[in-house]
Amino acid sequence: MKITDSTLAEEIKDIYVSDFGNFYFMEGIVISEINEGVTYTWNEAYKVVEAANAFYGPTISVCYISNRVNKYSVKPSDWLKFYKNNNKLNGYAVVTKSENSWFNALMEKVFSKVEIKRFENLYKAIEWAKLKNAKELEFNHSL
Repeated sequence: MKITDSTLAEEIKDIYVSDFGNFYFMEGIVISEINEGVTYTWNEAYKVVEAANAFYGPTISVCYISNRVNKYSVKPSDWLKFYKNNNKLNGYAVVTKSENSWFNALMEKVFSKVEIKRFENLYKAIEWAKLKNAKELEFNHSL
């Protein structure tokens, strides 16, 4: 299910639209929908990181949800650059029913310092991300 087909409109605070996909900014959550046939690399991801920094500010921790509604590929080695340059990722969810897409996400997991969780439902992924963000906020306030 694409975000445009959901009931999430009220929760979307901003949208970053690019040639390679759409990125929806919610409270502490970034949801991506990469376009069909794209090879998603660090060059593209960097632009999204910059847009997220401009929207959330330099100190906010977020959860990233990859809503894999289209077939695309990622360059797994580029995720080393992503994780090296981004310490504000609190969690990473992949929404897919495709085993192939999940396998690709598992390849990304090799490079990840963050938990990657699979969901078949976008709403469940958002629920998980909100819980992760609440726990992160609680942890930071206890310091």
